[in-house]
Amino acid sequence: MIKPHSDDPDVTHAAGEALKIIQKTLTALPKAETFDYGGHMLKLGDYGLCDRCTSPIAEAQAAEATIRTEMELTDDDTIREHLEVAADLFHAEAQAATLRAELHNGHATEPILDSVLGFLYDRQVHDDYWHHHNQGTQA
Repeated sequence: MIKPHSDDPDVTHAAGEALKIIQKTLTALPKAETFDYGGHMLKLGDYGLCDRCTSPIAEAQAAEATIRTEMELTDDDTIREHLEVAADLFHAEAQAATLRAELHNGHATEPILDSVLGFLYDRQVHDDYWHHHNQGTQA
């Protein structure tokens, strides 16, 4: 659901163009090596932190930053709007990854995370490739 203030009569075309930008950008994106944790830039593996916990943070932050850069270079407001939604999704993913990492701290909080993740899975809170409305754009 794109924001209701879109006034471009060809939102489908804009979505297709945004998809091309996203696919090109994400394909070219190198593996992330650093991440921002509360204003502190850390490298994966710093302080003995678990890569499995921190690499999702780094990857989502890198994807968000790259898409936001592409937004700045895009003149079309509706394409930019689609890119903004994708960047916002990566931002939310980075925040979720940070919260998961904080619960993977080895201080008896992992069962809390397991319970939350179980609920998300059981209630299908997550999205997946099988959920669509047959309105997708073709690359």
